[in-house]
Amino acid sequence: MTSPEAGTRASVSLTIPCRAEYVALCRLVTGALGARETLDEELIADLKVVVTEACNCFLAESSGCTPPKTVDATEPSPVLRVDFHPTSDAWEITVSNPDRRRRIPPSSLCDPLSEGGLGLTIIRALVDSVEQTDSDAEGSALRLVKRLPAEPISAG
Repeated sequence: MTSPEAGTRASVSLTIPCRAEYVALCRLVTGALGARETLDEELIADLKVVVTEACNCFLAESSGCTPPKTVDATEPSPVLRVDFHPTSDAWEITVSNPDRRRRIPPSSLCDPLSEGGLGLTIIRALVDSVEQTDSDAEGSALRLVKRLPAEPISAG
C-alpha cells in the first residue's frame, strides 16, 4: 500500500457474496475503519446503518441476488463490492455489483413505499449525497458521501 496524499486516507474495498449473512461483515469493517479514523461513536453508528441499507438495496429478492433453488456450479455466485474512500473532510462509500448482473429494481427495498423498508429514505437522512446509477453497461451502484464535521480549533 502506498502512502496516501495529504488530506486522503487509505481506501478499502470489500467484496462479499451477495447474501444477507455477509452484510454484518460490512458493518464490522465500517466500524473498524471509523474507529481507525477516530470518528465519534454516533457517526460510526450512522455509517454502519448506511452501509447496511445500501447493501440491502441489492439483496431484495426481486434483484436476482437471492441464490436460485438450483445452483449451477459453472456460474460464479453474485457478489457485492463495498468501497470505502475516507478523506479528511468526508467519507465516500460505494456499493456496487462488479459482475454487473444485479440491478436495483424500482420495487426493491430501496423504494420508501415498498412493504420491505425505507432503504434510500434512511440513507438520504444520514448522508449528504446519494448518487444512484443503473445501466446495462455498468450495472447498479450507490455512491454515498458523508461530510465530516469540522474539527474544533483549540485555543491553546
